[in-house]
Amino acid sequence: MISLLVITHESVGEAYQGLARHFFAGGLPDYVQILGVQPDEDQDDIINRAIASLQDFPPNHGVLIMTDIFGATPCNAARRMVRENKSAILTGLNAPMMIKAMQYAPQAEDLQAFTETVREAAVKGIFAITARPDDLQCC
Repeated sequence: MISLLVITHESVGEAYQGLARHFFAGGLPDYVQILGVQPDEDQDDIINRAIASLQDFPPNHGVLIMTDIFGATPCNAARRMVRENKSAILTGLNAPMMIKAMQYAPQAEDLQAFTETVREAAVKGIFAITARPDDLQCC
């Protein structure tokens, strides 16, 4: 299992908790923690809360940390938590990324491969549609 730690700006995290409840009827599984960063929090406060969250995870093969905006406070704090083969970060959190990560985390054992699979889901979930999409099917 790979555990998931989502660190986002305050209400974005709340929205992703709602998304998780929508797709996963049982709510957030024990391998997922979502932290919403408040405007007045500094990086040390965020890291301390994140470390406390890590203590609640079941035994795992690593932690994938997902953040909303590269270069923003949540991401900058998360970057200080990366440890080779123990934790990794994906930035630009979107719904396809979150859903793919939650679906596949329980079976995942290779953090690097899992991170790439989730990144690909995020990218493949983005379409630029500039004309009537007659041949585009949404599944």
